[in-house]
Amino acid sequence: MRELPARRAAQVVPLVLVGALLVVVAGVGLVAAVAETQQTWRWYFRMEQAVATATPVALALSGASLVALFGAVFLTGEE
Repeated sequence: MRELPARRAAQVVPLVLVGALLVVVAGVGLVAAVAETQQTWRWYFRMEQAVATATPVALALSGASLVALFGAVFLTGEE
């Protein structure tokens, strides 16, 4: 019975990480879209700030997602 929570976590954690990664990328895309509609230096600077802030976060989330996905494959492959 103890294997069930570990398998459930192995299924949920990758989905949460990929979802968070999609939210970060969508946020940067939203700022970029607004910058293109406004076409002002202030919004272009905000776009650059958003990209600079989100890049390390996106890299960390993608790495964690990859590890979690491999863990999910490993745990479900034991059935």
